[in-house]
Amino acid sequence: MKRPVFLTARAQPIPRWLEAFPDARMLPDAGADTDFAALAEASVVWLHMTTEHTDVTTHVQSVRRAAGSVPVVVLSNVPEDEQGLAALSAGASGYCSALTLPAVLRQVAGVVEHGGVWVGPQLMQRLMRGLASRTGTAPASTLDSLSQRERQVAEAVARGATNKEIARVMAITERTVKAHLSAAYEKLGVRDRMQLALIVNGVENPTPTLLKIPA
Repeated sequence: MKRPVFLTARAQPIPRWLEAFPDARMLPDAGADTDFAALAEASVVWLHMTTEHTDVTTHVQSVRRAAGSVPVVVLSNVPEDEQGLAALSAGASGYCSALTLPAVLRQVAGVVEHGGVWVGPQLMQRLMRGLASRTGTAPASTLDSLSQRERQVAEAVARGATNKEIARVMAITERTVKAHLSAAYEKLGVRDRMQLALIVNGVENPTPTLLKIPA
């Protein structure tokens, strides 16, 4: 049975990791001498990044190649947007703090194991706004299945707006925003805000639903 693998240079794992995944395997991050073969047998690879990892892109790419189809989540001692963007660009499926609470770590695992992407709200907004600055837009027919309200919410999300901001501008409740967003996910066959933004901004075509992530 596959189990989580934490790739870390720490002598001892952070207690929260084992609290989240008692059966997890700890694998020493020994650079070129790391046993990368074990990563392909994991359920999720949790790559612990410290301040000593200056070349984030190269390190994530090497782990990503060794992991094959297994999702890689970067755990950072000092999370910051630039490192997160570099990790995601290099192929990571998620980026969060090394001190993330156990319940949230389990939630992250559930998302990435089903093909989703996990990042913090600030980095997510930055990624969305970067997509929105592109000149491309989705073909009109792509969004035809959405109601007017669902489309307004989807387009606002694709610009990087939060549910609270959308609710304020549209004069509706956050609960209603979530309902419209969930309906848009289902109709477009997407998993999360990131994939919705890719579709709305004309970067990616709709794909089959793998997991319905709460709005």
